[in-house]
Amino acid sequence: MSLFFQLFAGVPMDEMYKFPLRPLGCWLFPIGIYLLIIGFRPGMDKQNRRFAIVRCGWIHKWWKYYFLRNLLNGALAAVSLLTLSGVTDLSALQMLTGNLKEISAIFVLWTIHAVTLSALFLLLETLRIKKLIPAVILLLEGLTFLSGFQFRKRAKYMFGVWGMYVQSNLHESMHGFSVISVMIVQLIIIMVCYWLGGYLLKGREIEGV
Repeated sequence: MSLFFQLFAGVPMDEMYKFPLRPLGCWLFPIGIYLLIIGFRPGMDKQNRRFAIVRCGWIHKWWKYYFLRNLLNGALAAVSLLTLSGVTDLSALQMLTGNLKEISAIFVLWTIHAVTLSALFLLLETLRIKKLIPAVILLLEGLTFLSGFQFRKRAKYMFGVWGMYVQSNLHESMHGFSVISVMIVQLIIIMVCYWLGGYLLKGREIEGV
């Protein structure tokens, strides 16, 4: 099994009957790197928000620009991380020539999941806990995955497995999660993060905080 597959395909179902410490660590490692990358963008402190209101006219317009721009940057960062890892892993390149559909599925599932994490990152930024955000999101990933590990029948409904190709019905047709359903749910999560973040920021500006 290539290093690329170990890092981005997820925890195989045959590893779910024992505590999957190593494969879970491989899964969380690139997610941690991704969170550090997107965490380098400028934060939304009070001074930035006030300048944005002057420039854009109102906070909702600025939030829409900020959210969509950083969501796009998050998608580019995810694709770049996947591509860089694939290029540096010669065995992944050999697998690419043999199974393009599998590699494409890994790219799509991991990227969409990463963009959803980016949306959650942006929402948590409105709570002004930026230093804690990577830890909070990694805990969300790990704990929801382990909840599915503990109660196997509900694993497909856990957020922590939704980016894992080997947990999807593309790889495990009988027990895997529905790729289409998960993509729709993650899209809804992104939309909720956008709406809720704008609501929180608007409320703070009204209060003058």
